[in-house]
Amino acid sequence: MISLEKARKILDDFSREFLMASQKVESVPLWEAGGRILAVDIIAHEDAPAFNRSHVDGYALLSADTCGAAANNPVTLEIIDTIAAGSYSRKKLLPGTAMKIFTGAPLPMEADCIIKKEETREIVTDCGPAVIIKRPVSVGENISRKGEDISAGDSLFGRGTTISPLHMEILATLGIDPVSVFVKPRIGVFSTGNELVDVHEEQLQFGQLRASNLYALAEIIRQAGGIPVNLGLVRDRVDNVVQVYEKASRLKLPIIISTGGTAFGDFDVIKDAMEKILSVRLFNKVAMRPGAPFVASVRDNQLLIGLSGNPGGAIVAMLMIIYPIISRLAGGNKHLLPGRGKLTVPIVRKEDSLRGFFWGRCNERDGRLYVTPLQNQFCGAIETHINSNCLIEVPAGKVKVAENEDVDYWKLP
Repeated sequence: MISLEKARKILDDFSREFLMASQKVESVPLWEAGGRILAVDIIAHEDAPAFNRSHVDGYALLSADTCGAAANNPVTLEIIDTIAAGSYSRKKLLPGTAMKIFTGAPLPMEADCIIKKEETREIVTDCGPAVIIKRPVSVGENISRKGEDISAGDSLFGRGTTISPLHMEILATLGIDPVSVFVKPRIGVFSTGNELVDVHEEQLQFGQLRASNLYALAEIIRQAGGIPVNLGLVRDRVDNVVQVYEKASRLKLPIIISTGGTAFGDFDVIKDAMEKILSVRLFNKVAMRPGAPFVASVRDNQLLIGLSGNPGGAIVAMLMIIYPIISRLAGGNKHLLPGRGKLTVPIVRKEDSLRGFFWGRCNERDGRLYVTPLQNQFCGAIETHINSNCLIEVPAGKVKVAENEDVDYWKLP
């Protein structure tokens, strides 16, 4: 049995040395790039905005024309053109003239300021339309300068960034399409157990269970940035498991994860199957509860992982150890975020030999973080899982944690 940190390091070292070589990059249309992970740094190749523009509806003019303007000494400027967003004026702005301009429209070359429409009054004179201005307008007023938001050469966001709606906005503004992203790694997953049946089975026979772990682990793979490959339900026979490993080898899946069959009973077949295909064992067990039955082996640069058949054990081990490895393989850096809070009710456990993880809820009150363990901590109590938003950690060797004691916790994704 090895520590959680040791297990992480062994698998992390293997993934960096062997699995990262299988990491691939692809170009996808910008329209489909949301949620994907960038494979390149994004450097602005042009200014945004690409021209001086108005950020109000109003009038573009020469500030010098408004010197001394006041309510009792208004200035009247002839309106010689109108500029809407998407168009521009070919006329020259001369002293004594103005141009009506709308938000987002390019500034006339000679203009050095804009006054808002609501601060003016438009009239019609014998010479045509004009605008009355009753205050001085400062140079640069209401103008968005070229490159004010983004300048060519700016480093905007880096390789490994998960593309959010705000990133999409910048990529679209700069015309970056398609986008280079990491290919989502395909991760094999299967469940062992003679008692398991497909989720579509309507009438369960006595002793049968629907294969819920398979779907929970598949979703963790997705959240980490991978694509789960369903290798199915496998009977408790070594040869059947070997067939699955051979199929995964042909599919060239970098990681194969199983749930069930990792303990020491007559029907715990994962370790025997790993030995039969001549894999190299990395470790057999991790000092944590739940999730201690954890078998890791390597064959032909494939990582074979065997997790507990208990839902709680499988999910905790998957989140604490495998989730960040899949994320890294997908080009990201996802992991459970640590925190520290006050325990609202005591935790008492029967034995203290292993580091413990308890399903719980964390929340903030009056500027402080509090964590509450849920009542039913049985490994198969799946309703407890959906009511949790964190895992509360209890150190090895500690039987009781008192109320109001500070504890470490891990925020669930």
